[in-house]
Amino acid sequence: MEKIDIERFYSGDEVLFREIVNSCGERLYNIVFRMLRNEDDAEEIVQETFVRAYLKRKGFKGKSSVYTWLVRIAYNLSLNFIKKRKPMARLSLDLTTDDSPEKELERQEVAEQIDKAINHLPPKQRAVFMLRFYDDMSYKNIVKILKCKEGTAKALYHFAAEKLSNELGDLLT
Repeated sequence: MEKIDIERFYSGDEVLFREIVNSCGERLYNIVFRMLRNEDDAEEIVQETFVRAYLKRKGFKGKSSVYTWLVRIAYNLSLNFIKKRKPMARLSLDLTTDDSPEKELERQEVAEQIDKAINHLPPKQRAVFMLRFYDDMSYKNIVKILKCKEGTAKALYHFAAEKLSNELGDLLT
């Protein structure tokens, strides 16, 4: 949902807000889940995102899309959540399936190594990497979410990719 009626939004129009939740909820959940790697935590953060957005709706300036604004709220809530809890849960990957137990074990080992490498990234690098790589988000939107310059976002992504490449080495070839 890119364009909304600002007056309806500011007035707290429940129908419009329900449309926003229906339009953005699943995409927000996917972003938060990739950061937290836990379904219950992701659902809780997305729910909190919509509650905060509704309560602070007059803080929306309309300079970006509602979705970008919601991602920014979800990103901040996720970062705060990560800071308060134990190390991030394991990242799972959907690697090609093969029925053999050896291939399954190999997939699990590769996924664990990738999880470990991604978890070693500083939070902002991890966020940029996940938004760009997994969600295919433009730098323009990443900049709005992280409130940084485009060069900073590109550098964060570059350093994250470089660190992952160095840490994962042979897995990537």
